[in-house]
Amino acid sequence: MKKILVVFLSLGMLTACKIDFGSSDNSSPSSKPNTPVQKLPPQQESSAQKIAKMEDSGELPRLERENTIQGIDNDGNGIRDDIDAYIKRTYPQKQQKAVSQYARALQASLLVNLNDRNALQRTSDVESRAVSCIFEKIPNGESPSHGRVVMEILGVTTNTKKRLMAYLALSKALDGTVMTLPNDGVCDE
Repeated sequence: MKKILVVFLSLGMLTACKIDFGSSDNSSPSSKPNTPVQKLPPQQESSAQKIAKMEDSGELPRLERENTIQGIDNDGNGIRDDIDAYIKRTYPQKQQKAVSQYARALQASLLVNLNDRNALQRTSDVESRAVSCIFEKIPNGESPSHGRVVMEILGVTTNTKKRLMAYLALSKALDGTVMTLPNDGVCDE
């Protein structure tokens, strides 16, 4: 009788301790793997916080994000003030006039009347001249490359959804049109 009592008590204690003797039955709720407790990562930064940090460090240009297509142009030169500052900070002085010409043409193209075929053609011609000017003033092999400059200015100009949508609408309006590349006299200055 003592032996039976000891066996039952031992089984009761083992059951209370939830000891697993290697059974292959994983259906019991008490069979949890022993994993170390993991600490949760600190709260993730929002995209806006990440962008602000990158702007503060100079890794990204500080761009205005007004809810307008035209943005802020206090000096009235046809280029948003933040892009003017970006051009002066980023490109060598010998390239700045060509880059500014493209930035001005690109900004104007975002504001063109998409229903006016003549205005669309003029805008396309002005933008084509400006891109050609960049290719003329920034020879092959020079850094930054002319293609990179064009893409950077396009990127900073279309830095909000509203501006990007205006650019895409312009692209759609120009779809199927024919444009000619200018031969000479592409730079305004």
